Amino acid sequence: MDGRAPIGNVRNISFAAKGLPTARHNQIDMKTISYAFLIFAASAISIGGYSNTFELVSLSGDSAGTSSQQTLDSFSIPDINEDGQVSFGALFETSGIDRAYTEVLAPVFEKSCISCHGEGAGRQNTFDLTQIQSSQDLILRPLALQALVNRISNGSMPPSSEPPLDPDTQATVVEKLRLLREIANRSPAHLDAALQYSNGNVELIAAVGEPATVNGESGFFESIRSISATGGPSIALAGKLAPGHSFSSSEILLSAGKRGALAANPDFKIIAATQSGRPIIDYDGTTSPSKRYQYFGAPQGLPSHGFSFSSRLRLSNEPDDNGIWVAKLPAPEGEAAPVVKLAAIEGSNLNGGTLTIAKPIALAQNASLNGALLATIEDSDENDFNNEKGIWALDTNFGATLIAKSGDSAPGSSDPFLSLGKPSVDGDGNVYFWASLQNTNEEEGLYQYSNGILNLLISSEQSVDIFGINRSFNSFMDPVASNDGDLAVHAVESGGNLSTILARSASGEWSIIAQTGLQAPGTATGVAFDLLSFPIINGIGQIAFQGTLKGLGDVISDTTDSGAWATDENGAIVLIAREGDTFDVKPGFPATVRSAEIGGFNSNGQLAMNYGFTNGANAIAIVGIENLAPPSISLQTSSETSYDGETVTLSVEASGQGPFSYQWKKDGEDISGATGDSLVISAASASDNGNYTVSVTSQTGAILSEVASVSIQSLPDIPAFVEQPLGDIVLKGGRAILDARAVSNTAIDYQWYFNGGILNGETESELSIDPTNTEHEGTYHVVATSAGGSTASENSEILVTDKRLFNISTRARVGTGANVLIAGFVVAGPESKQILVRGIGPSLADNNIDDPLLKPRLEIYNSANELIYFNEGWKDSDDPDAILAASQSVGAGERNMRDDDTAALMELEQGLYTAIVRGQDGSTGVALVEAFEIEENFTRMINISCRALVGTGADVVIPGFVIEGDLPSRVLIRAVGPSLQQLGVAGFLANPQFRIYDIAGTPIAFNDGWRNLWDPSEITAASQLAGAFPLGENSEDAAMIIDLDPGLYTVVTSGENGTTGIALVELYAIP
Repeated sequence: MDGRAPIGNVRNISFAAKGLPTARHNQIDMKTISYAFLIFAASAISIGGYSNTFELVSLSGDSAGTSSQQTLDSFSIPDINEDGQVSFGALFETSGIDRAYTEVLAPVFEKSCISCHGEGAGRQNTFDLTQIQSSQDLILRPLALQALVNRISNGSMPPSSEPPLDPDTQATVVEKLRLLREIANRSPAHLDAALQYSNGNVELIAAVGEPATVNGESGFFESIRSISATGGPSIALAGKLAPGHSFSSSEILLSAGKRGALAANPDFKIIAATQSGRPIIDYDGTTSPSKRYQYFGAPQGLPSHGFSFSSRLRLSNEPDDNGIWVAKLPAPEGEAAPVVKLAAIEGSNLNGGTLTIAKPIALAQNASLNGALLATIEDSDENDFNNEKGIWALDTNFGATLIAKSGDSAPGSSDPFLSLGKPSVDGDGNVYFWASLQNTNEEEGLYQYSNGILNLLISSEQSVDIFGINRSFNSFMDPVASNDGDLAVHAVESGGNLSTILARSASGEWSIIAQTGLQAPGTATGVAFDLLSFPIINGIGQIAFQGTLKGLGDVISDTTDSGAWATDENGAIVLIAREGDTFDVKPGFPATVRSAEIGGFNSNGQLAMNYGFTNGANAIAIVGIENLAPPSISLQTSSETSYDGETVTLSVEASGQGPFSYQWKKDGEDISGATGDSLVISAASASDNGNYTVSVTSQTGAILSEVASVSIQSLPDIPAFVEQPLGDIVLKGGRAILDARAVSNTAIDYQWYFNGGILNGETESELSIDPTNTEHEGTYHVVATSAGGSTASENSEILVTDKRLFNISTRARVGTGANVLIAGFVVAGPESKQILVRGIGPSLADNNIDDPLLKPRLEIYNSANELIYFNEGWKDSDDPDAILAASQSVGAGERNMRDDDTAALMELEQGLYTAIVRGQDGSTGVALVEAFEIEENFTRMINISCRALVGTGADVVIPGFVIEGDLPSRVLIRAVGPSLQQLGVAGFLANPQFRIYDIAGTPIAFNDGWRNLWDPSEITAASQLAGAFPLGENSEDAAMIIDLDPGLYTVVTSGENGTTGIALVELYAIP
């Protein structure tokens, strides 16, 4: 068994392993338990696609290709072979499941079941129906389902105090309950179909209820489970045939191959069956008539064209031993069935061995069928839990050589092995495994068996050199090996108990791929790995793994829960998927990743992935790993000329997938300690003159910046300005500040001037005006005077405005995860400001909005990302009358808010605030978020923004805003998509566009790319002036500067050609 859950409810379980202590080896079986638990937990890690290739294999709603025209719903974990063929299982959509509750069962429950049995829950806990809200809730209560079927069928429900159900309703209710009961009673491993994807086509291999020719005899499948790819074109699966076939009374294990071009006619061969006519295969290839198979574990595909399987056996009619077999595909020419070989069986010696096997645990094999076996060894007592373990190397004919055993001395140590772990085998047949030793230090190590010699590779008692640093690890889990002998292993580093993905090349070089606390590649700065899954490795040594994340997010780049990574051909770590990714799964079908799991990983760098999306859809896809490009420098440093004693700063901006490391150089030589993106030279002198560069390095390569020269001069006799006064834009009543600074070899005096006239008393390097009014608008400069003479600064302007953005309102679809509706606004001014924020959902139905968000939740965060207020219904606030009055005062009272609409009325100090509207309990729908200024004072909202998922049709993003004042206002409007990538946002809108409408609904302006403007540099300058982050130099973001009269405006934001994704729409008041 491979420890993976097929499908079903497990995919909705959260990552529960976080915070659990590491299992220690002095409990002999805890490693096995820990391994199974972590693999199980990893199945819930959620991920999505990035710059790698995404090839959709199958999606919920696709046709299953059956005669009854069924459609696919959800999928098992897929497998992929070296030819890129993907094998997977699926469940069919069951029509009417959701409607079974809402249209048929809910009315009955509301009138009868809940009132009758809600209070009876104390007598029958399993029959408590008070929490049932959906068909799924009933499926999770099979005992309640059976009781309901019985009671409604015999007329004891509804109770005698209520009117009875009419016969038609009673029959319909019982029919729906039986349907749900059938689903509830399914095995968690149940599948409806086995499918294979090859050369762009999905082919149905087998399906429940569909005809199939098995061993030359016609029949139908009754059940299917446990599907696996092999190293060739065949797949392996387990199942049962319906009555009518000679093997219908048996569970069977089959291989399925294609008969040439007859894609619709698979060639099914029975490998093993549980009925008495199919005895087991023994070591010599003959059958053992006294023993037969009882139950099959999941088949495990091998690198060769074949698979292994385990089975519980029956001896006569009693349960007996366990064994592991290998099936070699296809069947030899002229033979009806493939060759099956016994690898190990309980109660017998291995082929050529002398020890009796108590229980075979794990088998590993390479493409040549060299292998290794882990098993327990029988002893004299009947207690299976204290049996010793052994590892055997197996040749291609399953000849066994014992290489390690509990109690035997470990190589390089006088201490014996205590416990042994699951082995792995490389292409040359070398065997790798972990083991613990029986000593006071609880030593653990990784071992290699090669050419008849067992060697220690790494131990918890010795450090290992990793890029020049000695690192120590106190625990190792089961290693996995590539064809060439590259290794990957989950380890725990000493000191901090840091979860680590450790790698060893075939040449013996160790490296850390990922570790708790390290920056997670492809995410925003500060987002780090937390808990890491067990790694997998492909034939050429590429490693893939999943992990949870930790770190602070912000309004733009939310930190999500988890992701998946893999190494490319150059060993660089590539982000494969992340929870919250939004992208077009297929044209016109945008979706946000809720969950995902890595399946197989072949030597072509292709990962088979199982995705779940927040809209309820599921998918199988192939993600192809693309090699990462080396870093580039998007903003070069520039040469600097300054004076003795001044501070000189050189800086660069790097782009590409980080994290980045920096090394500054002077005249080609490294500067000690200069390892940041900026180099600060304090108290500069002539000795600092020279040519400076910086080397930027990431895991994908390095780049050297352009040369910047630094020239430091002696202090001048006549003052020279090193800081010129910059203009200031200030709201009426605010504070305006102009700064300047000059240097000279003698003392300096300053005198400020306004419109050419002297400002009496203003003789400092800083000019401050507080409060400002329109009379302070004009041109300012300052004169610096020393013993050597005088110098005038450049002119600068102060602009005083009472123009303001009075409110923002944004309508968009609210999803889950990162796809909530986010509005940001800045409060600026000397006093606190009363702001009304509303999150509207239910009452949008009054405006003919389809699918409004029925249960919104409003959250308000400050600039420190602290939640300062939340509301789930405006009438539940401290003062609902004040909210209603405030709404009326700003002209927003005409909408009759429903009880579940949300609102917050707050006094806010100067700063940045974020309003988030999400659905309670993960619900989705269209919502409107609004922010209004309430009271009149000098404090204003000076810029507003919103982030949301841009859909199509009615799901575009529509911000609205009001400009107040008596003169036109200049506004910078940006719809940012591609530039969000540099901020760590996944699923961004690739080609945003927006159209501005006035209050009459007349379009007045349009932009689909800021680089298309006559002078794009105006956007860059205005963004810098407003304090907005820069747009990518060649990005497809949309932006414009426009002068607007006071009034109401809307900005309809969409994607070119119907594309979808996350966008940030921003509005800034500028001079």
